[in-house]
Amino acid sequence: MHGAQPPRVAGLVMAGGMAQRMGGGDKPLLVLGGETCLGRIVARLRPCCAAIALSANGDPARFAAHGLPVLADTVAGVGPLAGVLAGLDWAAGQGCDVLVTVPGDTPFIPADLVSRLLPAPSFAVSGGQRHSLVAAWPAGCRDLLARQLGHMTPATRREVTRVRTLAEALGARGVAFVVPPGGPDPFMNINTPDDYVMARQYVRD
Repeated sequence: MHGAQPPRVAGLVMAGGMAQRMGGGDKPLLVLGGETCLGRIVARLRPCCAAIALSANGDPARFAAHGLPVLADTVAGVGPLAGVLAGLDWAAGQGCDVLVTVPGDTPFIPADLVSRLLPAPSFAVSGGQRHSLVAAWPAGCRDLLARQLGHMTPATRREVTRVRTLAEALGARGVAFVVPPGGPDPFMNINTPDDYVMARQYVRD
């Protein structure tokens, strides 16, 4: 008797907005140790994912060197969940059962991220901190998310557009990852010039 087939996983790197605290530009294109943050993330996701795309608005040509499909938001004004929704639509078209999302400024994600986030729904935790966008979403949650976004009102917008709200509606579990002695935190974000200096030190750039 054969066991159940493992889920087919799609990976989505969330580019986010322009890095104002970094002087503008796209944080996924910051270079660490001769490789962009985006390249480092994709290298960790590729062995575990049947397909990988990038969630980003604006001119997709700026990411052309990475050879990834670039998914623009299909719903305006709802923050990162717009990218998750576009990613779920794309993942379904790839025949995938699960979408794993990762922010584009987290260059130190662990190699076992995808395997540990399964089964979906789940999100990563490190150092006692929840990382709501480092998450695994079942493809079947697409309709729930679309409904929530479609039915929100001005009074409910703030709550409905939180990534955590979707995770809680799905009963997502937290998956704890260890922060190694001396760092880096596997989900460190590069938000400021000081963060970038620290990240470069970690890779001995």
